[in-house]
Amino acid sequence: MKPLLETIDTRFGTASKHAFSRGNTLPYAGVPFGMNYFVPQTSDQEGAWFFDPHLPIFQGIRLTHQPSPWIGDYSWLLLTPVTGQLGGDSLFHRQSSYDMDKASFQPHYLKIFSLRYQIESQLTPTCYGASIRLEQKQGKALSLYLHAGDELTVEQVDKRTLALRQEGKTETNKNTLKLFTALQINTDILAVTQEEGDWRIDLASSQAEIQLATSFISPSQALLNLPQTDFDSCKASAKADWENLLHRFDILETGEADRTFFDHCLYRLFLFPQTFYEVNESGQAIHMDLTTGTVKPGVLFSNNGFWDTFRTTFPLFALVIPEHYHRFLEGFLNSYRDTGFLPKWLAPDERGMMPGTLLDGIIADSACKDMAPT
Repeated sequence: MKPLLETIDTRFGTASKHAFSRGNTLPYAGVPFGMNYFVPQTSDQEGAWFFDPHLPIFQGIRLTHQPSPWIGDYSWLLLTPVTGQLGGDSLFHRQSSYDMDKASFQPHYLKIFSLRYQIESQLTPTCYGASIRLEQKQGKALSLYLHAGDELTVEQVDKRTLALRQEGKTETNKNTLKLFTALQINTDILAVTQEEGDWRIDLASSQAEIQLATSFISPSQALLNLPQTDFDSCKASAKADWENLLHRFDILETGEADRTFFDHCLYRLFLFPQTFYEVNESGQAIHMDLTTGTVKPGVLFSNNGFWDTFRTTFPLFALVIPEHYHRFLEGFLNSYRDTGFLPKWLAPDERGMMPGTLLDGIIADSACKDMAPT
C-alpha cells in the first residue's frame, strides 16, 4: 500500500517552544529538496518558533529557509494579504484569525482562510518559488504587505511585475547574502508604497494569481525561475514530485495501526538538504559561492547538519533515491572546492556546529556502494 500525500498533515510535530520540544519542526509546504519552503506565520514574538498549531492567528505566509529553530532562519520574506486601510504599521495591526479546522496543511498545498479580511489564500510550491491564489470573498480589492528581516527594496518592473531585493549577512562568516524575488501578478498593480521598512502592494482586483520565484544569484535569474504554468498545473506537478519519492515505499499493514506518524516521517525524510543551485538560460547548473561572492558552475546544497543525517537519512537515500544521492555528493564536493573544507553544518554556508566531519561517513558509505562522485 502506498503512502497517500493528501493524508499527511504537515502540522504534526510542530507544537514546540524554546523551553520544550515536541519535534521542533515547521509545517513546510514545498517540493522535495526545494530551495524555499512556505509556512503560515502565527507570531513574530517567539523568534525561530514562529508557528504554533494551537494559535489561530495568521500573520501571513512566510517564505523560509529555516532548517531548525536552533539554527534559525535567513533570507525570509512574509507575504500578508489584506483589504482596506489598517490602523497601524506593525504585524499586530495586520494579523487576522483563521479557521484552523478548515485549513489545509499538505506537503504540496496550503490553504488558509483569513476571517478578518475574508480572504482565502492558497499556495502550491515549485523548486524555486510558488504559485499563489488569493480571493477576497466579498469582492473587495486586495492588497499585499511584504515584510522581511533584512533590508527590503521593491521595484515595479511593469504594471504586473515586481522585483524584490533583500540583503543581509550570513550567520557565521558574515558574508553578504542577497535574495532576489520576482512577483508576477495576473491583475494590475495600482500602487507600491513603502511603510516604515515594509511595502504595501495595492491590486486592482479581488482575485489574484501570483507567480513567485527567488534567486540567490541575480534579479534576471529570479525572473527565469518563475513558474511557467498556472496554479493548478503547478499543484499537479508538486504532487507528482512528492508521489515519485513517497511511492518508492510499499507499506504492508498487518493490523489496526495509525499510519499518521510513519507517513509523516516519510514526508520529512525528503525535505533536507535543500537546493542551493539554479539553472541558467543554457540549462547549466550554477550556484553562488558565498566565500567569494561569485557565480560558479555546478550543483550545491544547503540546510543540512551531517551530525544528524550521516547515519540516518543518507544511508536510506542511497537505497531509495540514488539519483538524488549522487547529486547531493556532487554538491558537497563543490562545497569543498569553494571553501577548501568538507562541510559540517550548512545554513546556507558553514555554521561550524557539532564536532567532527561526519560527511566522512557518507563518503565512505558511498564508496562502499560504488556511488562516490569523481
